[in-house]
Amino acid sequence: MRIALVLTGLVLLVAGCSAEGPAAAPKPSPAPPSSSAPPLAAGDLTRYLPSGDELTKAGLTVGRDRLPYVVGPNTPLRIVRACGADQPWDAAVRDGAQAYSTKDTLWIRQRLAEYEGYTGSQVVSGLDKALGCGKTVSGDHDLAVVSRFSSHGKGLPEDAELTVKSRFSVPGTGDPQLGFCGQFAEARMAGCVLVLAHGNRVLAVAATDYQMSMAAQQAELKRLVPAFAAAFDQD
Repeated sequence: MRIALVLTGLVLLVAGCSAEGPAAAPKPSPAPPSSSAPPLAAGDLTRYLPSGDELTKAGLTVGRDRLPYVVGPNTPLRIVRACGADQPWDAAVRDGAQAYSTKDTLWIRQRLAEYEGYTGSQVVSGLDKALGCGKTVSGDHDLAVVSRFSSHGKGLPEDAELTVKSRFSVPGTGDPQLGFCGQFAEARMAGCVLVLAHGNRVLAVAATDYQMSMAAQQAELKRLVPAFAAAFDQD
């Protein structure tokens, strides 16, 4: 009798399981939330350029907000095209960023590059030697922007040549640096460039104006160094 009762119980248990169907698989427990913020997208170097608010505080008007520079076969990134020729470090650019700002008739371009296999200091040192030829060539479509500041409306051609007239440095700036000013023969405009290095990055801040002298542009770049260095020097 006891055996019969046990068998009856097993039959009822099996029947009950068949009526409810197979047991559902247990749901996996959710992963614990991450305590760290998601990393920036690869190649996003815009954080190393000053924000619009920071530029406004420095007395500049944003002409084009900071954007990543997409480096590719048809869009090389040359910080300074010394002598109008490609330099060894140009092919080592991994990522970049760019923006430009204005102040009255002054046009200021910010261009940043990150290198693989070169330090920023090596690039600045190499540029210093390469500029012994006494000129740079723009090779830059962005110079079309200067046309709206030009008195004759033509602006600078893409391959505008700058004859280097003087060099300068900014006292108190710890980063390796290179500053120079020159004259664009094509449009009778002056231009100055300040190049800074930090880690494996290089920042070039280029000023162009058809009214402001080289000395005045140089003074303006020196004044703006703290605004650019604050963002650029982040590790």
